[in-house]
Parts: sequence; structure tokens; C-alpha cells
Amino acid sequence: MVRMIPAYPREGANASERKVFSALEGIQGHDDWVAIHSLGIGRHASAFRGEADFIILAPGQGILVIEVKSPAYVEYKGGDWYLDRVPSPHKDPLKQLDGARRSIRHHLRERDLLAGSEPIARLIWFTSIGRHQFENKTPGDLQFFEWEAGVERRPQ
Repeated sequence: MVRMIPAYPREGANASERKVFSALEGIQGHDDWVAIHSLGIGRHASAFRGEADFIILAPGQGILVIEVKSPAYVEYKGGDWYLDRVPSPHKDPLKQLDGARRSIRHHLRERDLLAGSEPIARLIWFTSIGRHQFENKTPGDLQFFEWEAGVERRPQ
């Protein structure tokens, strides 16, 4: 079972973060993994302050930084995002992830906890949509891989 920090969803966590917390908490066979929920980043690389919804530490494999969103529909076109029915529909979730990722890498390297070659991946986890509510109008563009956007599996 994955070790969750904290052991419960933070106070004020929205429904989508609670859903991801439960999914991570239920992973079996990875007792050495650690999932950190809602990590505040005071020494952020590109903003005054930031936050990572989830960080997964998988020893010997790498780190995954997850941004959780629950839009009704998502459209991506050439670097521009539109997330329907979220507070900031044009905010780029990849920029959020990249800032958190740079900050975490810098912090860990400064303390000699990373050699620098460990992968730190990113994932936008859309908890409220299926594959057909995510429209990538510029597939193959250099800014992200489509597998970096996770969607809920919907029954056929």
C-alpha cells in the first residue's frame, strides 16, 4: 500500500482531489511509494508561491507530479488551454506542473538527494471527463505528450 502524507485528504480538498487521493491510497504492491498531497511550495521557481496537488515518490523509478482538475470539457490548441467550468479556464496546467517540478528538483538537488538524472514526470489528471471530452486540436505538438493528460475511464 502506498504511504500517504498526510494520511487523509487535506481540509478543504475538493471532490476531484479526494477521488485521486482514494485512487492512490488503493494502489497495492508498492509499499515503498510515497504520495504527498497538497504540498505548498514557498520557494517556487517561477511564482511567489505554488502548490502541487500530488507528488508520487517511487524509489528507483522517479517522481511524478500531478495536477488535478475537474472540468466539464477540455480543449487544447497550440499551447492554449480551455478547461470548461473551472475557476481559471485558460490557466495552463502544464505551466503549473513545470513550476512545481523545477522547484522540487532544485530543492532536492540542493540537498544532494537527487543526482540529476532521475525522471520527474508530470500528469494532469482530469477526474470529471472521459476521453471524448478532451479535444486536442494540435496532436503531436511539442509542448506535451497526450499521455500526460489522464482522463476518467467511462463505461461504453
